[in-house]
Amino acid sequence: MKRRVVNKVIFILIMAVLLSSGCCSLFRALGLAPPVFREDFSLLAPEDFPEKIKQLEEIAQSHKSEHVRTRAVFYIALAHMHYNNPSPDYSKALKYLDEYIALDSDNKDIDEIVAWKSTLLTLDSSLREYDKLERDYAQLKQEYESANKSANKDRELLNKQINDLGQMIEKQKKEISGLQEILRKLDAVHREIEKKKRIK
Repeated sequence: MKRRVVNKVIFILIMAVLLSSGCCSLFRALGLAPPVFREDFSLLAPEDFPEKIKQLEEIAQSHKSEHVRTRAVFYIALAHMHYNNPSPDYSKALKYLDEYIALDSDNKDIDEIVAWKSTLLTLDSSLREYDKLERDYAQLKQEYESANKSANKDRELLNKQINDLGQMIEKQKKEISGLQEILRKLDAVHREIEKKKRIK
């Protein structure tokens, strides 16, 4: 268990260094793009995300340019995972990232896209594990309360399990917070690149 946690921490540190270096060229300007591609999602009001996702989905389905349709798929993923989105859907974000990779596998920035996907996979997995731990915790707590009424012999074991799960939940919270911070850094890199493109 410790080895797995250490590996995750190392992975997160490598990602943070790689993505905060400012050398990400993921968002290069290619011709005239719809205005939504130039918007800063961090300035978007939380309640505007559903409409923005709908707008991007329409572009992805019906725009005349294949390149623009493909880019829209990537921006849909960004909108689903953005930290300002009040209801982020990391599973959908992963689905759209996979679709984007399939549509634009020759993209020279594919390594950066895969880095986003890896971070998102880890975050999505951690959130699922966290939910499971919370359910297990609630169930054990209920069992503990029932056992407390009828028998004392299982109390110590249940108490230990509850404490262990409580500690695991706290660790998961920290890991999720760290992964969400990486997503914020990725977004900051994106905004910097967009600013530089607008200056040019």
